[in-house]
Amino acid sequence: MTLKTRLKNISIRQQKNIWAASLVLSFSFAISAALGLIRERVIYPRFLSCCPQELDVYKAAFKLPDMVFKLLVTGALSASFMPVFLSYSHKDKKHAHLLASTVINVLSIALIVSLFFIYIFAWPLSRLLAPGFDQPQLLLMVRLTRILLIAQIFFLISNFFTSIIQANQIFLVPSLSPILYNLSIILATLFLSPKWGIYGVCLGAVFGAFLHFLIQVPLIFRLGFKYSFSFNTSIDGFKKIVRLMIPRSISTGLGEIESFFSLRWASLLPAGSFALYALALQLVFLPSRIFSTTISQASLPALSRRLAQNQMSKFKSLVVKILFQALFLSMPVAVIFLIYRLPIIRLVFGSKNFPWAATKKLAQTIIFLSPSIVLQSIIQVLNRAFYAAQNTKTPLNISLKSLGVGLAIAYILVKFTSLEIFGLAIGITVSNFIQAVDLVTSFSSKINRLNYGKLFIRFAKILIPSVLMALVAWASIRLSDQTIFDTTRTLNLLLLTATTSVLSFAVYLFVAYLFKVKEIKDILKLLKKRSKSFDLSKS
Repeated sequence: MTLKTRLKNISIRQQKNIWAASLVLSFSFAISAALGLIRERVIYPRFLSCCPQELDVYKAAFKLPDMVFKLLVTGALSASFMPVFLSYSHKDKKHAHLLASTVINVLSIALIVSLFFIYIFAWPLSRLLAPGFDQPQLLLMVRLTRILLIAQIFFLISNFFTSIIQANQIFLVPSLSPILYNLSIILATLFLSPKWGIYGVCLGAVFGAFLHFLIQVPLIFRLGFKYSFSFNTSIDGFKKIVRLMIPRSISTGLGEIESFFSLRWASLLPAGSFALYALALQLVFLPSRIFSTTISQASLPALSRRLAQNQMSKFKSLVVKILFQALFLSMPVAVIFLIYRLPIIRLVFGSKNFPWAATKKLAQTIIFLSPSIVLQSIIQVLNRAFYAAQNTKTPLNISLKSLGVGLAIAYILVKFTSLEIFGLAIGITVSNFIQAVDLVTSFSSKINRLNYGKLFIRFAKILIPSVLMALVAWASIRLSDQTIFDTTRTLNLLLLTATTSVLSFAVYLFVAYLFKVKEIKDILKLLKKRSKSFDLSKS
């Protein structure tokens, strides 16, 4: 078998094991995340030192297009489309493809109408979002927003293709789409922004969205998907998707409300505040995207199949298994971000073009946000469990409660204290904490109660190694900084971060192994299996 044939087979190989699917997604998302950090390293120094107002506007310009996309598309895909599509695909592929085409066509029309509305009313909407921006900033925000609207059409079709491909338990090709998107923005920043400024960066985002869609086209047709220009809203399954989509879209809208108020309040703070807050969120939620989101995303087809086959006990045990897999990965990552926040920022963004005041402010914001890494791992998994059960109302009700409390706390801290964006970060973390706790208790009540005693012991076996890891990381940095490594130099800072983080992570794995944490055995077994599968030496 030739190398070309082997690579082709790998690209269409099904990942039926959740760990396998998660590793494929995590690996590709890690590459995408690395490119995302490179993207920000290119963009932030380019604009933060000379024109932080433009950087604030650039970040703000994504809000309206992203909001419409999330309300119309994300709600349909994450909660309603895949479970329903899978239930029909298992019985009648022709019907499933016709249903998918109808949903794509209807949502495309709805999205185009919504984007046209935003295009027309971009000025008053921008002024509503960012009252702290002056007239030139608002004019720039309107122009950038209108450019970014184009990208949403490509993202709509691309994300539906992703869902159909992942429904076939193929995860590699769709996970490459964000990589191309980030590469496009990086290249545009390097080669277009010197001439066209921030407009060049926006054009890179639009072209990246096109590549996001284009890379999936060959595979979607190879899988036999037959698109039709159908608007048959009476087709069996369409109303169920809409019914499930509405609560999820409202829940997504609540997240956009949180984003709306964060932008509105941050626009009243000193220039560059919103850009730094957005960057802190990106850094902190990056590991959630790599680990928690990928595990929950990879698990949705398997969870949906368990329920479709009426295997409730297997569904319950699988949710618990996935939850602890996510915790096992997210807790040490949260430790790394908390202890190594300053080295991470300095290594990622450098020190010459990234102001030290911005570095300190960003690092302090990460302190308040870092617990959300673990909380998000719980939220992502349990939300997917409810979606697989075709229950979107429970996550919505929980989101309503957590959003209200989080926004109230953020408003009080921003308005009546000097915490500025730190207050926004505290509000986010409190909101995530309430949401995670409520999801656990609600899930337990709907499946005849979880065994909290056993779950606590299992959680403690991950928590204790994480605490020891944090202590080792903190102590090794304190002992090594300026005694072994002169961290005023980038190479020494890199060596310090690498050696101490590897040491602390080794402690985490060793103690977890002593405690017989099941997730270690699962990972080792899978890595051994996958190393044989991906061996290309015989090609």
